Amino acid sequence: MDALDTDNLPPTQYLILEVLAARHRLGEQLWTFPTRLRSYVERLADLGLVGWKSGIAPKTVMVWLTEAGGRAAMDESYVPPNERTDR
Repeated sequence: MDALDTDNLPPTQYLILEVLAARHRLGEQLWTFPTRLRSYVERLADLGLVGWKSGIAPKTVMVWLTEAGGRAAMDESYVPPNERTDR
């Protein structure tokens, strides 16, 4: 399946994906968002880009990239800094 063109997502959904991709690059597998963003997270989940569940802290949801979300949000040529050989 081809990766979704994230440039066509509404701004809030796009930013949620960008946050998750940035956190993923730093080694975090999930991130917590306030429940006021839950409807945006649910729409991303409907697209198969993220998974989510209720957060541990009150009024939060925990969100993570799915495999499809990772392909859509991150360039496949990305190499983590600790694995780069061009330094």
